[in-house]
Amino acid sequence: MLTFKALSHKPFGARRPHRLALATLPPRAFAFLHTFGLTVWIALVEGSGWSLILPGLLLLLWPAIAYLHAAQAQDSKQAEFKNLLFDSLLFGVWCSVLDFYVLATLSIALACFMNNMVVAGPRRMLVSMALFAGGALGWSALTGFEIRPYVSTGLDIYQGAGAVAYFLAIAYVMYGQNRQLGRSMREIKFQNRVFHALLELGGVANSASNIHMLLDDSLKHLHADFPEYGFAVFLQERNRPEVTRYAAVAGLQLGAEDERRLGGLLAKLHDRQESVVKLREKSVGEQLYATSMAGRLSQYEGWLIVRAPKLDGRLERMLTLFVDQLAAATENKLLHLALKKTAERDGLTGLYNRGFFESALQLSVQGKGQTPSLDFAVLMVDVDGLKVVNDRYGHVAGDQLITTVAERLQVHCRASDILARYGGDEFVVLFPSADLTAANRLASLIRTHIEGQRCSITTADGKRLTLELRLSLGGASSTEVPAQEVLTLADERMYDDKTRRRKQRALS
Repeated sequence: MLTFKALSHKPFGARRPHRLALATLPPRAFAFLHTFGLTVWIALVEGSGWSLILPGLLLLLWPAIAYLHAAQAQDSKQAEFKNLLFDSLLFGVWCSVLDFYVLATLSIALACFMNNMVVAGPRRMLVSMALFAGGALGWSALTGFEIRPYVSTGLDIYQGAGAVAYFLAIAYVMYGQNRQLGRSMREIKFQNRVFHALLELGGVANSASNIHMLLDDSLKHLHADFPEYGFAVFLQERNRPEVTRYAAVAGLQLGAEDERRLGGLLAKLHDRQESVVKLREKSVGEQLYATSMAGRLSQYEGWLIVRAPKLDGRLERMLTLFVDQLAAATENKLLHLALKKTAERDGLTGLYNRGFFESALQLSVQGKGQTPSLDFAVLMVDVDGLKVVNDRYGHVAGDQLITTVAERLQVHCRASDILARYGGDEFVVLFPSADLTAANRLASLIRTHIEGQRCSITTADGKRLTLELRLSLGGASSTEVPAQEVLTLADERMYDDKTRRRKQRALS
């Protein structure tokens, strides 16, 4: 064994041969060693001595030569096919040397034919038969043809036992190959499941509208593809790991208190370097394992939790892939949402911008066209006196006035109302699925709680200034005019209100 290992080291140019060559090495070594023993036995019985034993020593060299041949060949598998054929030729010659001792010839020939049949099919077996017969007949033509039907009972027992051992060894090798094939098939099926799950995660990432939906749907798909496992994911704030920002569970029985305790446990593990951390035993035969998303998220510390009977290499590789996919999808979604917010929001007030409002208004107009009973309303709001503030005290002061009005308008808008900054001093509110009553309700709240109230701003030179809020309002609904004209009517009414208020102030 030490000799074979030394010969197979890379400095001698050898490579690890195909698994077929590795599988056939022990049976081949046994067969040739057994045949050498047979040769020695016959030599001792017949008194031929070293004239038969010395050539038989060559039998002991062939397994090592065959292994080296397979290890050094560019195509190791094809090289081993040739080795098996040469086995047939060599054994055919040696059966002739032993004068065709019947039991040995039959068992050796059968072993050669079976080996080639198993690895390469009937055609290769026929080639093996031809080589065996050619070797036997060719050597007999050179040295003479004799048949030795019997030597001794002991030799028959030796040969029979060797044949049985060899065939059992071949059966064991085939059993091992079948087990390896079964493991490979299971591994392929598992990898296909993983690949399918990764594809689904990519689809979920594209369709999810927010992080909560992304994590929930991702874990539901994972659990559907791997029902034998349970999954959970926790995203914790990077600077405050004790605060869990997002969490999702699928296939795990975790109550609110369980989630809180698990989140606290993960917060203590954020400095751990292991790729997979064993948390605690969930139940008999089950464990909870946590895989960190460390370094994969810019804003959060993430953990993927799995419930599994045990952790093996296959599960660990799967978790690594899923963590990479989830982290990438989460990071992309966070970036997408940030960009979307930037595109949809006004930079000063944080309200929706004009572009988003006009898109929402267009959807309401289309909805009205498709379903005439589906109305909507609009309320326009103008901040009176903004130009004066900008001219007298600077745009910084004017911006403070605008943000103050925006904050106070948000207080009185409902979640379903779409509040947007429409222009420099104008705000607009869209009321989907509502009539003029909704606009009038908000206008009444504005007149009661915002109009005439005072606010403090800081001028460009650092002085504090108190201003009285004055707002002009104009509302309209699709119950009054065609849907395309609602915004125009609300704008006209707002300017009428502004004009009327100016006249009142002038008279007073």
